[in-house]
Amino acid sequence: MWADASGYYMYLPSTFIYQWDYEQIPQKMDSLTGHGFYLRDSQKVVFTKYTSGVAFLQFPFFIGTHAFCKIFQLDASGFSQPYVNSILFAGVFYLLLGLFFLYYFLTTHFDKKSSLFTCIALLACTNLYYYGLEHPGLSHIYSFFIACLSLFLISKMKLILYLVPLFALLILIRPTNLLLVFFVLSYFFYQYPLSDLKSIKWHQWIAPFLIGFAIVIPQMFYWHYATGSWISYSYKGEGFTNWNSPKILEVLFAACNGFLTYAPLFLLAFWGYFYKPISASFSFKFLILFSILVYINASWWSWQFGCAYGGRAFVDYYPFLAIGLASFINRTILNNLKTKIIGLALLLVFAAYNLLFIYGYDDCWYSTNWDYAEILNILKG
Repeated sequence: MWADASGYYMYLPSTFIYQWDYEQIPQKMDSLTGHGFYLRDSQKVVFTKYTSGVAFLQFPFFIGTHAFCKIFQLDASGFSQPYVNSILFAGVFYLLLGLFFLYYFLTTHFDKKSSLFTCIALLACTNLYYYGLEHPGLSHIYSFFIACLSLFLISKMKLILYLVPLFALLILIRPTNLLLVFFVLSYFFYQYPLSDLKSIKWHQWIAPFLIGFAIVIPQMFYWHYATGSWISYSYKGEGFTNWNSPKILEVLFAACNGFLTYAPLFLLAFWGYFYKPISASFSFKFLILFSILVYINASWWSWQFGCAYGGRAFVDYYPFLAIGLASFINRTILNNLKTKIIGLALLLVFAAYNLLFIYGYDDCWYSTNWDYAEILNILKG
């Protein structure tokens, strides 16, 4: 419960314990939790720049923990160790549930061995492990889960109406997830042409849109409470200041949080897309959308995204990289015994690289010389 994680989480104790009463919230709790939110004394408000989507998904774990603390007369302030544990448990839960849905989605296009191998590789060889187990309080594992669930639901035509509230929640988790919505839609329109939507009666859309609206409304009330406006841009002083000179090579390959530097496994995923999994047009759309994603991240004022492990802004999109990875595994690695042995050895190398890096990492690249030599020193231990 530190920095960004406390900013996402703050909605829960503020709503259900303190009723947004500034005077009741423990003093200096903002600094004690790394300034993920701020107690603004001049306005008497609790301010967080983060939206409330993560808190929606953490709610069941929070409310269960709060009841537990009340029953057993433990510290029920919302910030004691049981509440920290609830965030850790929530991250692991959504990580595993996301992988569950991802596996069953992948089996609609690939065999079970390729699908299982892909999910294991994704967990062991990338920073999905880090953001699901080591730092689960950030938004990425939640976006990953919703993306996996959305792809799973698309394979069930009767459930596609539920994509509307899921999209609302996805954007509420992280507003830039609007691009992730387009990724999901690119798969949706591969599966179902527009003509198929005509079979859905107009009145069937009412409930999903009302649910989506109900998800967004509390955020608008919070903005009004904190800023006086129903719609607010809370990232003032931050923005896409590198539009004209995007740090594309740095985002992909830098020693400091380069996406492929920390997860070289995904080179195989891009290779897999050239086998045209699902369809040639889907592969083309993926490459276009992923190029846009890279450009957007490279344009952000802090392209390394602060204290991070690898390209954390890409974690949300891993279900789509999993498609390419499953394609590569299916077409290349699982062909015969020799390629299986080579593939398993490669997986172990990538997993060792990832886990040695994670557990030798200083957690915020504090080194003054964060370069490839520093990475090698970390791997050496």
